Amino acid sequence: MAHFTKLSSEQLTHCIAHLSTPLQQQLKSMVCSVDFNACFTSDQVQALLAHYSSSDKANKQQLCRDLIPLAQSYSLAPISSFYVGAVAMGESGRIYFGANMEFKGLTLAQTVHAEQSVITNAWRNQETKLVMLAVSAPPCGHCRQFINELNGACDIDVLITKQPSTRFADILPMAFGPSDLGISDRLMVSPDNQLTLESDSALAQQALSAATSSYSPFSQSPSGIALQTSNGLYLGRYAENCAYNPSLSPLQGALISLHLSGDSIDDISSAVLVERKESKVSQEKTSKQLLRLISDVTLETLHCSVK
Repeated sequence: MAHFTKLSSEQLTHCIAHLSTPLQQQLKSMVCSVDFNACFTSDQVQALLAHYSSSDKANKQQLCRDLIPLAQSYSLAPISSFYVGAVAMGESGRIYFGANMEFKGLTLAQTVHAEQSVITNAWRNQETKLVMLAVSAPPCGHCRQFINELNGACDIDVLITKQPSTRFADILPMAFGPSDLGISDRLMVSPDNQLTLESDSALAQQALSAATSSYSPFSQSPSGIALQTSNGLYLGRYAENCAYNPSLSPLQGALISLHLSGDSIDDISSAVLVERKESKVSQEKTSKQLLRLISDVTLETLHCSVK
């Protein structure tokens, strides 16, 4: 399984060659930092905006567009060779990267879309609302449905390549959303699930934490995964969708976090899934299938209960 590695100086220069030299230098110092995890803090964003004429909305949009090639560099597309990058700005002022991930040898349904990746990246960094989304290609219908699950989705400014910005509501007319199923919760702002687990394992408790903050208002099937490598710990939360199929599994979420942090999928040493035994939806079989393809690690499944 291929994995993302930190960009070389030459690769980084190529991705940002279209920008001014001072902005290139600023970006290099940030992106080459050992703790860069595909997220710019609000202070870093303000520092980048200082290279534009102002920090108004138009220049924030331009910054997001300018960062798309960097986001694309995270893409893993061994099947399609279609490299998609997404850049999102949150209400907090932070900026996030995302990119598509394909898994050769499995059904295409396991593919992670760039928009799902950037939303997961924002969610794991405690973002609660996105205000801008720049993508290297028009979002497919699958992704538009996934985006529609977000808090305040209709007002997100969508920036598609060089086209004028548009409100998300305008690219998903006659939308079907959570409210059509009588659900008021939204992805990234839903209340925690009240779960408990009888295990003293630190990794299992981390997976429980992910399940507790997962989003499954339609099936009431919370779940979370924790992946351990020699370099770090990566959590994945189930992100359910009112249309069901665009839902993102907790393992996909954990792999997004691992990948965007520059860690190696080959370095996974242990993996724990936590879910309710009586749930209508189980992540165990599909998670084992995906993990078996990319790693020799055996997935441990533990069952939690409601407090």
